Amino acid sequence: MRPRLYVLAALLAAACHAPASAPPPAEAAPACGQLPPRAEVIPVAEPYPGELHEVFDFPDEPSWWASAPMDPARAKYRAALVARLGEAAIAPRALLERARTDHAALSDANGAREAENMTRALEGTGTIEPISCLEWRLFQRQDGRYPMLEHPTELGAYVLRGEGRIRIYLSGADRAGGKVRHEVTDRVRADVGRGFVAVAHLHNHNFMFDRKPGDRMWTTEATVNIVGGAVAPSRSDVHAYRGMREEFALRGAWVTNGLDTGRFKAEDFGRLSARD
Repeated sequence: MRPRLYVLAALLAAACHAPASAPPPAEAAPACGQLPPRAEVIPVAEPYPGELHEVFDFPDEPSWWASAPMDPARAKYRAALVARLGEAAIAPRALLERARTDHAALSDANGAREAENMTRALEGTGTIEPISCLEWRLFQRQDGRYPMLEHPTELGAYVLRGEGRIRIYLSGADRAGGKVRHEVTDRVRADVGRGFVAVAHLHNHNFMFDRKPGDRMWTTEATVNIVGGAVAPSRSDVHAYRGMREEFALRGAWVTNGLDTGRFKAEDFGRLSARD
């Protein structure tokens, strides 16, 4: 019996000193939900080329507000930006610093003042976070119509929550810029009057490559080397946000470049510079 006891003791000692089992692999982040396949279209008078205003309504699930996982589409978009700018240069603070330097150097006083909000963001006004699932799906919707890197365009979206649902008013056109349409804002105001909350207005700041003066990106000789992608609002943006805050109690504003999003609360609007 004694030899068997020695063997058992040896086995127990080995077990006590064996390395702990490796922890189970981290659970993969859940995939983002999909926007409903059909949307209501809001007609507008004298639309721009490609102008489209859509309304999406779907259940308010926590996954919409989580950071978007690095799926193949996001990885491809990010890799294309790294190839053009380099890994370090696409960090949100690096983009803000670059844009601030570029705008501060402009001889036009109004253009130079655009650097003010980049400074505010760098100093801590608002927060910068990875793009959320909801933001990514809205970005993808416009990118599917006009590829953002090859043919930059701007999207705008009012994000509302109420009655356990998310309601989105998404606007875009074949242009690098947008226009506020009363046909859309009238609907937003009416929804807020019924109890919905205007959580945020979302829009994107494009990356703009291979610019030439007079092109569709409103390029001038002075801005030809400005690549964009900074997630701080322009002075015109802040002017519009202040009006939306008064009109239908807008609670926040989100500025995304498809990778990261600058998020600003209504109280930040007073700290940011607005167009005179």
